[in-house]
Amino acid sequence: MITNKKDSGVLVCGIPHKKVVMLADANIPYKFTIDRNSNSLFFCINADEFSDQSFQSVVLNLDSGLATIIPGIRNGFASAVDQATGNVYLGGSDGIFKYNYRTNDIEQPALVNRIDIFDMYFTDELYFVDTAKQHLYVYRDGMKTLVSELKDNLIQHFVIDVNSDIYFVNPSGLFVLEKGRKFPMLINGNDVSIRGATTDVNGHPYFVAQDGIYAIDKESKQLAKIVSVNRGYGLAFDKENNIVYSDERSVNILVPY
Repeated sequence: MITNKKDSGVLVCGIPHKKVVMLADANIPYKFTIDRNSNSLFFCINADEFSDQSFQSVVLNLDSGLATIIPGIRNGFASAVDQATGNVYLGGSDGIFKYNYRTNDIEQPALVNRIDIFDMYFTDELYFVDTAKQHLYVYRDGMKTLVSELKDNLIQHFVIDVNSDIYFVNPSGLFVLEKGRKFPMLINGNDVSIRGATTDVNGHPYFVAQDGIYAIDKESKQLAKIVSVNRGYGLAFDKENNIVYSDERSVNILVPY
């Protein structure tokens, strides 16, 4: 069900925004990525009880409000977009595939085979985390290559910012591996339940947790909540740099008044 229901006042860094519900009655929308060329949001949902899969990949056009399940990928979960070219990558139980807008399905063969994908991000190159080992890889020269600086770290969610710093989350908390350094630094312990990471249109990192959306305070280099949400799951920034986020049942946009 698609709706344009608007709620009154949500404060983002003290600035009032209106909440626009773009997709309602969705089953835990999660793992957000936006193709800002087409203003299309890619994410996964939990499959219903009659499906032979656990997850399904979905594309939602934020301009038209049209949402469509992408049928060809098994347990579609993660996604990434090359904003320069508009290439979209989808990850599931069978590997990583390119998405084809014309067919609304994946292209064969897979770029990476026989690996279950948990998270992905594109910045100059395609980076991804495998579900089994929770290691970070980069897709380079047609092969997957382990990111050696982080080979001793478990990684669940991650993002790479405009400075090429890698932020990642594991059971111990949120860490950053700054460009040129060999070892990551702890930013915040696991008292904040982070469920996803992304960057805005300027390449600045943001994180979604169960209780809100967070940025990195430049002076303290610590997490700072910019807006409270209830049961947050997915996070992205659209082509106008508006916050797009989800709770357990809906996809929402925060638009400044």
